[in-house]
Amino acid sequence: MARKKIKLALIGCGGNMRGAHVPRFQADGNIHLVGVADPAEDQAQLLMEKWGSEVPLFNDYKKMIRETGPDAIAISSPHSMHFEQASYSLRNGLHVLIEKPLTTTSSHARSLIRSAEKQKRLLVVSYQRHFLAPYTYARELVQKGDLGEIRGIVSYVTQGWSNIKGWRLVPELSGGGMFMDTGSHLVAATLWITGLQPAEVSAFLDNTDKDVDINTVVSIRFKNGAVGTLNTFGNASRHDERIAIHGSKGCLVFHLHQWGIKSVLLNDEPIKIPHRIRESSPDAEFFKWIRTGCKGYESPNFALQVSRLTESVYESVKQKKPVKVR
Repeated sequence: MARKKIKLALIGCGGNMRGAHVPRFQADGNIHLVGVADPAEDQAQLLMEKWGSEVPLFNDYKKMIRETGPDAIAISSPHSMHFEQASYSLRNGLHVLIEKPLTTTSSHARSLIRSAEKQKRLLVVSYQRHFLAPYTYARELVQKGDLGEIRGIVSYVTQGWSNIKGWRLVPELSGGGMFMDTGSHLVAATLWITGLQPAEVSAFLDNTDKDVDINTVVSIRFKNGAVGTLNTFGNASRHDERIAIHGSKGCLVFHLHQWGIKSVLLNDEPIKIPHRIRESSPDAEFFKWIRTGCKGYESPNFALQVSRLTESVYESVKQKKPVKVR
């Protein structure tokens, strides 16, 4: 049976939309791009070249939504624009796939989640790791109690931000630097797998002469009494990433390097993932949930936890003392 056609509109035509999302749209085979919105026409033209055909271009995303009548929208714009764009889309009956972080404030994250629930629409945050088999299985192991009570976590990610340019270095657009951006993947994966809820944070950051944070070190106390660290280092030579989860019965360690998974160890042995667990992507699941009437969909409450923690990290730096996570 042929897949139901989905009319999709896009906000933001930059490298992430072109390089990550468009190939996934093409892989689906039955996505109809009805419009793209981006103030930079050259970026939109590059996206159309990648897509393989012309798509109506709009400067105003609201006009695009009114005139093209999409079923859903994919948003890949500067972080500070997410709330307004997603809120308008949900109010107009669209399912929303949005790049991380969901928003730059916890109040906006909470508002979007409530709006999606009220409108009975999907709100999916594009955290790719959550749809990879090792992460899915790790979360299952934690939920089943195979690691016992989670006692501590140690997570870090490195990246070379020396070549980063554009809006990510503008606080008014990005909402923050490496911790808000790449670090959001680390925070989301750690909280999503463990189910831990942060209670208090103490943070230190270094801008390294930029307008946004590049290096950030965070100590966390969780509501269940567990403790841990979440660190981002943006002046490193390359990407490296680890998440170590330690429980009363066992430990689990992820290692990623240059954006690929190198190893996942359960009690120092390679993890054995059941064949029933298959890898996917946020885009593929988004389209599947639309076609199945949201069957299997979970509200992105973890994204609210990410926003709360991130907000508290910056507040701790500002106040120069530990702060409670609201």
